[in-house]
Amino acid sequence: MMVTAAELDELLAQTPFTAGRGLRVVDLEDGVCRLRVPFRPEMERPGGVVAGEFYMSAADLAFWCAMKTRLGLEDPSTTSHLDSAFLASARTEDFECTARVLRWGRRLVFGRAECCSLEGKLLSHHTLTYVRG
Repeated sequence: MMVTAAELDELLAQTPFTAGRGLRVVDLEDGVCRLRVPFRPEMERPGGVVAGEFYMSAADLAFWCAMKTRLGLEDPSTTSHLDSAFLASARTEDFECTARVLRWGRRLVFGRAECCSLEGKLLSHHTLTYVRG
């Protein structure tokens, strides 16, 4: 692999759009990344559930990291499509998001991500397309 979990943790901690979120890599394989997303009060929407934007963000970031396992830390690829289905709600709790690359194309990379509670309850399902830099 082109990166380690520690390198991705550092990238997530130091990149302006991810810094301060407390995200960390739980598992890493070629084309696969599982992130732990710690609950923060600003994630809560009225009704006491985690807002959907946080699942979408976790899916996008987990896929970004999954791609870096093969393309390296400096890869400039970016999201071109993200489709999300919200299946259940987390309530003031951490969750995890696992992203997997399904196809490495020359210009486009396709994949999926799933966010789950720490007990394994499926919270959201996402399909992603990235444009390679």
